Amino acid sequence: MRKKCLVVYGGKSVEHDISVITALQAVRFLPKVYEPILVYIDKNGIWWVGDNLSDLNIYQNFRKYVKNAKQVTFILGEKILLAKKKNKFVHYCDVGVVLNCCHGRVGEDGCLSGIFEACEVPHSSSGVMSASVCMDKVIMKDILKANNIQIPEYVHFNKCSYDKAKVLKAIKFPLIVKPANLGSSIGISVCHNESEFDKAVELAFSFDTKVLVEKLVENLREFNCACFCYHGEHIVSSVMEVTKKDEIFTFENKYIQRGGTSKEVERGLAKKIQALTEKVFEILDCKGVVRVDFLFDESTKTLFVNEVNTIPGSLAFYLFKEIKFEEILNSILSQGEEDMEEKQNLITTFDSDAIRVFQDFSESVKK
Repeated sequence: MRKKCLVVYGGKSVEHDISVITALQAVRFLPKVYEPILVYIDKNGIWWVGDNLSDLNIYQNFRKYVKNAKQVTFILGEKILLAKKKNKFVHYCDVGVVLNCCHGRVGEDGCLSGIFEACEVPHSSSGVMSASVCMDKVIMKDILKANNIQIPEYVHFNKCSYDKAKVLKAIKFPLIVKPANLGSSIGISVCHNESEFDKAVELAFSFDTKVLVEKLVENLREFNCACFCYHGEHIVSSVMEVTKKDEIFTFENKYIQRGGTSKEVERGLAKKIQALTEKVFEILDCKGVVRVDFLFDESTKTLFVNEVNTIPGSLAFYLFKEIKFEEILNSILSQGEEDMEEKQNLITTFDSDAIRVFQDFSESVKK
């Protein structure tokens, strides 16, 4: 009997549409040992199963075009998915493993990892701590900086701590303003003067409560490299250089524009990027497929880590030239199962007299 694999995707996130594409690509290549069950999280955060979720056309108007949709949820503490039927939730299926294809908030920031781990369900993505740290670009950069990883100069603030003069004194133009917890280059602005900066800060605050300001890397080249771990071995992808028309790699560059978007990288630089990708993966305790994005100043030959994507678009399968997508999926799902089994073998209970002692104390106080 095949294990039921929930392919979870969508979500209340600006990266919702890209998540749908990732999931529908992945489910086509899911290893035969797994029985796929598509679980779609709509833009309001509600979870659904249905008969035609593999049809990309329905997502233009999900409620209108979906067939036999049922709202679903996990039962916490058990590997069970429940479906809503006549205002009651009933058993839908036992869950074997989860392939997390959600990008951005809730899906990629550790929230879903917490649900899966609370249910002791094996899953393909990073754990709660790693996912949340990588999602918050400020905390991620703080950790990388503490580990002597080169990153662009940066400051951050929220609405209460925002001091424009202080920020512009610390980071000189040109600079980049971005939401601290977002992906796909959404909400990011390049600024050359105060007028642009004011608009950029307002835009960033419309997406997040914390804003990150970085020094723009000039003479810029950008690179992507991915990594996953299987049976103790780190498998690192090839390195691809991203080509773009704008100063930064925008959402449109990534997902909308047609044609080539990457090219091969010279061998020496590629090796340095691959080694750094593996190091970042280890430092941040990542799991599943993780893509690390790099910035390179061509004039100073300085390599910077820009972002870490714990659930990259299309699960970064296009970066692994020597490995089939099916093999990648099999590796990260199998590793997720092994990791969960290892956790379940840990001691999680400890017998003590704490409750009895507290009860005796409480009774003595009453007297």
